[in-house]
Amino acid sequence: MKMVLVFILLIIIAGISGTIVFLNQEKVMLVLTPTFRDVYYIVPPIPLGLLVVLSFFVGLFIGYVGGVISKFFK
Repeated sequence: MKMVLVFILLIIIAGISGTIVFLNQEKVMLVLTPTFRDVYYIVPPIPLGLLVVLSFFVGLFIGYVGGVISKFFK
């Protein structure tokens, strides 16, 4: 039963993520550093929805790794 619920949750998350990416296709450039001697670093233009979804999953991954590490040192 638990496996079925996890699968359904995975399908829901994939659907919501796909919808966010589909509805936000405007390309944006993310500036990573402030200007220093007229040079700054940017991420190539990517769709806003993809940037939001990737940021969310990177945050989840960092939180998960932090939780595993904190349990390891208990």
